[in-house]
Amino acid sequence: MGRAQPANDIASSRAVFTPSIASEILNLHPRTLMIYESENLIKPQRTVTNRRRYSEEDIRRVQAIQFLTREKGVNLAGVKYVLRLLEALVRQGLELDQVHELQGLQDLARPA
Repeated sequence: MGRAQPANDIASSRAVFTPSIASEILNLHPRTLMIYESENLIKPQRTVTNRRRYSEEDIRRVQAIQFLTREKGVNLAGVKYVLRLLEALVRQGLELDQVHELQGLQDLARPA
């Protein structure tokens, strides 16, 4: 038997936002959402008539993409890599609140 999801997980994964509403919430052009989808950075759900619908999780993911691109200057290829790395860490059982413990690793990444 499958585990029941907490009510807030169900609500946050429920796709309710149209592309125009999502783009308004995120303050970006609707075409940008389509670019993110074509780059496999997001995967909005589709209605039976094949219209895109975005969930709160999708909105949060795009906000993370915006942070990486706007604040940190990461290009979309880099964003894809960062997101895959974070997903792999979570799959391995690392909680994201433990990531601060990895900050010491940045010293290893600096050129000698």
